[in-house]
Amino acid sequence: MPAAPLPTDATPTHAVRYLANLRDVGGLPTLDGRRTRPGVLWRSDAPLADDAARGPEGRAWPPGSVVDLRNPEELDGRPHPLAEAAELTPLPLIQALAPGVLMRGAPPERRQRRGLDELYLLLIRTGEAWMPDLVRVAAHGPGPLLVHCAAGKDRTGVAVALLLRAAGVTRDAVAADFAATNDHRLALRDRLALQGALEPVTDPGRVGVEPAHLEAVLDLLDDDPRAPLRDAGVPQADLDAWRARLIDGT
Repeated sequence: MPAAPLPTDATPTHAVRYLANLRDVGGLPTLDGRRTRPGVLWRSDAPLADDAARGPEGRAWPPGSVVDLRNPEELDGRPHPLAEAAELTPLPLIQALAPGVLMRGAPPERRQRRGLDELYLLLIRTGEAWMPDLVRVAAHGPGPLLVHCAAGKDRTGVAVALLLRAAGVTRDAVAADFAATNDHRLALRDRLALQGALEPVTDPGRVGVEPAHLEAVLDLLDDDPRAPLRDAGVPQADLDAWRARLIDGT
C-alpha cells in the first residue's frame, strides 16, 4: 500500500534535537512464538554532533556499536559523532554498487534509472562486501547495536530486514517495521532540512517509504532467510550467535 501523503509544512515544527527515525526492534514476533529482545538492535537516521552527548529521552545512550551504511562522501570530511563513544564500523553500501553492477542485466533504458526495489535487490547481490561484517558486529560487538544510514529507511531498511529475518522474525513483522518510517516523516523531513539535505518546505511524503519496494527482498528470503547471508560468506556460527543474542528464550 502506498504511503499516505502528508501536507507540506513550510516551517519545521517537530523536534530535531534527537534522532527522528530511531526505534528499537524489540518485541517483534518470531516464527517459533518467541520475541526479539529490546535493547539489542536499534535503527535510525544519521546521528548529528549533539547526539553524541545526549540521546533520546528515556533511552540508555550511547549505543555500544554503530554500523554506518553511508558513503564517506556523505560525511563531508566530518568525523562520525559517535566515533569516540561507540565501536564504529563503516559499511558503505552504495559503494558496493559499482557501475558494472548497476548496469548488469539491465536494458539500456533502465541503466541510468533503477527503481528502489531493484536497488534493494542489488544490495543483497553485493552482500559479500558488507553482510559478513554486519552480522559479525551484530552477533559479537558491544551492545546495543545502532544501524543507520542518512534517513534510516532504504539502506537501513534492507540491512535490518536481513538481520531480523535471519533471526527468525516473521515476514509480516519485518514489513511492518520497514513501513514504520512513515510514522516519522515530519520529524525526519525537519531533521534532514536541518542538515541541508532537504529544503524545509519539502513535502514530508518524499522522505517516507513504499512498503511494496521491500516485497522482492522479502520474497527472496521466504524459503531460507539465511541463504543470502551464507552465500555472501557469513559464517553459520555468527548467524546462530546473532539469533541467540536477539531472540528471547534462545
